Amino acid sequence: MSHPNGYSKEDVKKLLGSAWLDYDNLAESGNIMRRRIGNEMRANGTKKEYPTAESRANLPNFDENGKYIYPEGHGFNYMQFLRDNPDSTEAGTYGSKVS
Repeated sequence: MSHPNGYSKEDVKKLLGSAWLDYDNLAESGNIMRRRIGNEMRANGTKKEYPTAESRANLPNFDENGKYIYPEGHGFNYMQFLRDNPDSTEAGTYGSKVS
Protein backbone atom coordinates (compact mmCIF):
# COMPACT_ATOMS: atom_id res chain seq x y z
CA MET A 1 0.00 0.00 0.00
CA SER A 2 1.48 3.33 -1.06
CA HIS A 3 1.42 6.42 1.12
CA PRO A 4 1.83 10.07 0.00
CA ASN A 5 5.03 10.59 1.98
CA GLY A 6 6.47 7.21 0.98
CA TYR A 7 5.86 5.36 4.25
CA SER A 8 2.96 3.15 5.15
CA LYS A 9 1.64 2.72 8.68
CA GLU A 10 3.44 -0.62 8.93
CA ASP A 11 6.74 0.99 7.80
CA VAL A 12 6.47 3.64 10.49
CA LYS A 13 5.68 0.97 13.05
CA LYS A 14 8.81 -0.96 12.06
CA LEU A 15 10.95 2.19 12.25
CA LEU A 16 9.66 3.23 15.67
CA GLY A 17 9.75 -0.24 17.19
CA SER A 18 8.89 -0.09 20.89
CA ALA A 19 8.20 3.67 20.68
CA TRP A 20 5.07 2.95 18.64
CA LEU A 21 1.94 3.77 20.64
CA ASP A 22 -0.73 1.12 20.74
CA TYR A 23 -3.76 3.42 20.76
CA ASP A 24 -6.15 0.56 21.46
CA ASN A 25 -4.35 -0.33 24.69
CA LEU A 26 -3.27 3.01 26.24
CA ALA A 27 -3.20 3.45 30.01
CA GLU A 28 -5.74 5.78 31.59
CA SER A 29 -4.40 9.32 31.94
CA GLY A 30 -4.71 11.27 35.18
CA ASN A 31 -7.41 13.58 33.82
CA ILE A 32 -9.50 10.68 32.49
CA MET A 33 -9.15 8.88 35.83
CA ARG A 34 -10.24 12.02 37.73
CA ARG A 35 -13.27 12.42 35.46
CA ARG A 36 -14.16 8.73 35.76
CA ILE A 37 -13.98 8.78 39.57
CA GLY A 38 -16.04 12.00 39.67
CA ASN A 39 -18.68 10.50 37.39
CA GLU A 40 -18.83 7.34 39.52
CA MET A 41 -19.21 9.41 42.70
CA ARG A 42 -22.03 11.47 41.16
CA ALA A 43 -23.75 8.30 39.92
CA ASN A 44 -23.53 6.72 43.38
CA GLY A 45 -24.64 9.91 45.13
CA THR A 46 -21.53 9.97 47.33
CA LYS A 47 -19.39 12.98 48.19
CA LYS A 48 -15.78 13.43 49.25
CA GLU A 49 -15.21 13.34 52.98
CA TYR A 50 -13.48 16.46 54.27
CA PRO A 51 -12.36 16.81 57.89
CA THR A 52 -14.56 18.95 60.12
CA ALA A 53 -13.57 20.97 63.16
CA GLU A 54 -15.30 18.41 65.36
CA SER A 55 -13.36 15.48 63.91
CA ARG A 56 -10.06 17.36 64.09
CA ALA A 57 -10.72 18.41 67.70
CA ASN A 58 -10.38 14.74 68.69
CA LEU A 59 -6.82 14.60 67.31
CA PRO A 60 -3.81 15.60 69.39
CA ASN A 61 -2.48 19.17 68.86
CA PHE A 62 -5.91 20.53 67.85
CA ASP A 63 -8.21 22.61 70.03
CA GLU A 64 -12.01 22.40 70.21
CA ASN A 65 -12.34 24.73 67.18
CA GLY A 66 -10.12 22.53 65.00
CA LYS A 67 -7.17 24.96 65.08
CA TYR A 68 -3.65 23.57 65.34
CA ILE A 69 -1.87 24.08 68.68
CA TYR A 70 1.83 24.67 68.12
CA PRO A 71 4.26 23.02 70.58
CA GLU A 72 6.52 25.05 72.86
CA GLY A 73 9.64 26.42 71.20
CA HIS A 74 8.40 25.62 67.70
CA GLY A 75 9.19 28.96 66.08
CA PHE A 76 12.26 30.05 64.16
CA ASN A 77 13.44 33.61 64.77
CA TYR A 78 15.64 34.74 61.91
CA MET A 79 17.06 37.73 63.79
CA GLN A 80 18.00 35.51 66.71
CA PHE A 81 19.71 33.13 64.27
CA LEU A 82 21.79 36.01 62.93
CA ARG A 83 22.77 37.09 66.44
CA ASP A 84 23.75 33.52 67.37
CA ASN A 85 25.68 32.92 64.12
CA PRO A 86 27.66 36.10 63.38
CA ASP A 87 29.95 34.23 60.94
CA SER A 88 27.12 33.13 58.65
CA THR A 89 26.86 34.66 55.19
CA GLU A 90 23.48 36.20 56.02
CA ALA A 91 24.88 37.92 59.12
CA GLY A 92 27.05 40.22 56.98
CA THR A 93 24.02 42.30 56.02
CA TYR A 94 22.52 42.33 59.51
CA GLY A 95 23.43 45.47 61.41
CA SER A 96 25.99 46.63 58.87
CA LYS A 97 25.60 49.95 57.18
CA VAL A 98 26.39 50.29 53.49
CA SER A 99 27.71 53.70 52.52
